Amino acid sequence: MKNQLISYWRSLKEQEQQLVVVAGVIFVIFILVMGIFRPLNAAIEKAEQDTIKQQELLAWVDESIVKLKASGSARVANDRSLSQIVNSTRNRYQITISKMQPNDNSLRLTIDSVEFNKLVEWLDELVNSQGVLIENLDISKDDKSGFVRVSRLVLEK
Repeated sequence: MKNQLISYWRSLKEQEQQLVVVAGVIFVIFILVMGIFRPLNAAIEKAEQDTIKQQELLAWVDESIVKLKASGSARVANDRSLSQIVNSTRNRYQITISKMQPNDNSLRLTIDSVEFNKLVEWLDELVNSQGVLIENLDISKDDKSGFVRVSRLVLEK
């Protein structure tokens, strides 16, 4: 087969050989552009868009935390303990608490994975309806989209 290709190549005129070489170079360039550079550029654009979305989400989360902390100034009289308030409200928002440490006037919670919107709704109820203050809140993104992990939530009465 190799010999057939060589004999075919030699049978072509010089102009035809040059034309085949130019066409081959253009074909290789086309393959490089369409097979490597274009998908690479598309992946870079998608990564930049994902980064922008994550930054917007982070800004919204930070803003929501500030609003939650600021709204904690309105106190509601409630004679139940923090543990009772937390336990009576968490099921409505599908909050699964993995660790609960009561202290004198505070309660420290750890939540493994929770939908962010449900967490915000639950905290809003605790602050605005139950008179609980959010002393500290440390959250991080979970593996699942729209979910967060709460490594530390300190509530006070």
